[in-house]
Amino acid sequence: MRKSHVILATGLLFVGALAAVGWKFRPRAQPSLSETTPPLVTAPPVSAEREGVQVRFDLSLRPRPLEAAAGAPVQGTARFALTDAKSGAPLQGRRVLGWMSQRAPDAGPLDDAACKERVKTYLGGLLATRAEVDLNAYWFLTLNHDQSLSVINPQIAFERTKLHSLVSVGGEVADWALLKDRSALYVTVPSGDSVSVVDLERFLTTRTVRVGQRPGRVVVAPDGRTAWVSNDADGTVSVIDTTAHAEVAALKVGDGRHEVAFSDEGRTAWLTSTEEDVLTAVDVASREVLGTVTVGTGAGDVAWSTVARAVFVAQPSSHEVLLVDPVRREVSQRIPVKPGLGALRFDRTGRWAFLLHPQEGGVDIIDAARGQVAHALTGFAAPDSVTFTDAFAYVRNTTSGRVSLVELSTLEGTGKPSVINVTMGQHAPSEARDLGRSDPIAALPEGNGVIVAGTADRALYLYQEGMMAPRGTHLNYGREPRAVMVLDRSLREVESGVYSTQAMVRENGTYDVAFLLDNPRAIVCMEWKVGGVPEDAALSKKLSLTLTPRFDPKAVLTAGVSTPLRFKLEPTPGMNAQPVRPEEIRVLMFKQPGTWQWRIEPRLTAEGDFEVDFTPPSSGQYKFVVGVESRNIDLGRLPHFTLPVVEAPASVTASASEVHR
Repeated sequence: MRKSHVILATGLLFVGALAAVGWKFRPRAQPSLSETTPPLVTAPPVSAEREGVQVRFDLSLRPRPLEAAAGAPVQGTARFALTDAKSGAPLQGRRVLGWMSQRAPDAGPLDDAACKERVKTYLGGLLATRAEVDLNAYWFLTLNHDQSLSVINPQIAFERTKLHSLVSVGGEVADWALLKDRSALYVTVPSGDSVSVVDLERFLTTRTVRVGQRPGRVVVAPDGRTAWVSNDADGTVSVIDTTAHAEVAALKVGDGRHEVAFSDEGRTAWLTSTEEDVLTAVDVASREVLGTVTVGTGAGDVAWSTVARAVFVAQPSSHEVLLVDPVRREVSQRIPVKPGLGALRFDRTGRWAFLLHPQEGGVDIIDAARGQVAHALTGFAAPDSVTFTDAFAYVRNTTSGRVSLVELSTLEGTGKPSVINVTMGQHAPSEARDLGRSDPIAALPEGNGVIVAGTADRALYLYQEGMMAPRGTHLNYGREPRAVMVLDRSLREVESGVYSTQAMVRENGTYDVAFLLDNPRAIVCMEWKVGGVPEDAALSKKLSLTLTPRFDPKAVLTAGVSTPLRFKLEPTPGMNAQPVRPEEIRVLMFKQPGTWQWRIEPRLTAEGDFEVDFTPPSSGQYKFVVGVESRNIDLGRLPHFTLPVVEAPASVTASASEVHR
């Protein structure tokens, strides 16, 4: 709750930014990037001082790999170093935003007033004012009921349109897992006995990995090198090399569903089986079975506690939680609990284990330091999942529209823990088609809130700690989100006072670097010159596709009447000559002003020719926009058109009524 007060004090401009981007307070390791090759151009950092803060910026670009496709951007690392101008002490735990925009050849540096205005437009998120290099990349990913993943961009204020991409994965998904470097997402597809690999740069399914029968749970090992997949119909667990995206082992561990946990800093994997009576220990590096522990048939969730240095296994058949010694590989303790065991999860400290009882409507909280149930909470409505921030445990109730927040600081001692119930949406999750196995709640990167999948409401709810209702709602465009995940590539503190992220640059030239700091509130603009980028990467000036309308953009359409809108998309000469496919294209229609919007994949009528049938619901002005993410063409970069719509004449409406009668 304390953090919410800090946020409110930072000013209206930065509060607006909080709805768009996320930060994390603790220093975090930079994503795994190849640093073996020298940068393209080495230049000293540029610096500026505002509000008693010294800001230094540098951008280190790496040569484009030989295997990169023609036209690919150049990758690099952007860094802001913040120090107190008087003492030189690093400024830690701050929230920062940054952008780079290419300067016109005849333009000069931005003065303070122009710099502030530029930052204000960026915070608005309008497509027309997006920076060439956005250092605050931030998306919500949803796992949907219709064999798709939604990529929702909360940074774009395009009326209420925030759907960035819709990814088809080739079948209904059982589970998903984000690779450690955030380059790809693994989704298990039971009907195809496969794992689909979703490229998180282009938001496309790029390949399929064949595994065992009916894959379910997927978990990425702590070192990020392998992913472990439960094959629920053949008694095996597949191990996938996350670099090659290929199965490298299939371990026979017993029939039924499997759960996976990692101990000893990720060196050992522990695998359960619902149809066998043993817990299997596997060496992660060699994938050799180290031994088994008898835990009884029907073992459920498994989790590792860094505090107890033990593996915790939920055993529904005996109504116990078993503690397994990882060295002796034997059960060292049995903790009796209530019947009806569900999910078992530890908080971030590794001390408090939350054991859910869906049928009983309760939650047992186990103190790993003492090896006993510290609290037995009641009053929940069929709880099925729990997610943690630093301050709270978020328990989803499936037969109620509320989420229960258990304050972690109140778990110490014998008093009753503080529980806050917050209503998220209109419908209970149980009213949806299926609840799925993946987490329906994800912690926001700034650490003081969550995003909640309102499955039956077909929406996402943004919640900030300290509030009694969601702070915002993101529609999921008619799809039921069974799970939600945050993909964060924004600036983060990687060492004391140094904030960094990946950056993609497509063109050489002089860039204005805009920077926003929350506390003290400071806006800074600096200059940075980029060189060494291959000419073919400059897609910002030369699009890979050319759009030609086959309809009359000035024609007046009629509300309620379907009109075919045909257009041609052909490769730009000298660039990728491969014809574009319908599944790569997103057509967006939205009304100005208003909240109505419609997205659709067009149909192919001839090579390069595409068509959609548009039925405007009412009179007004409608925008026709086309995007092709796989060709690096975001919505709004190709020519777009405004279509006027009028109401149908009264006589036409009357005749239509007569037909229906």
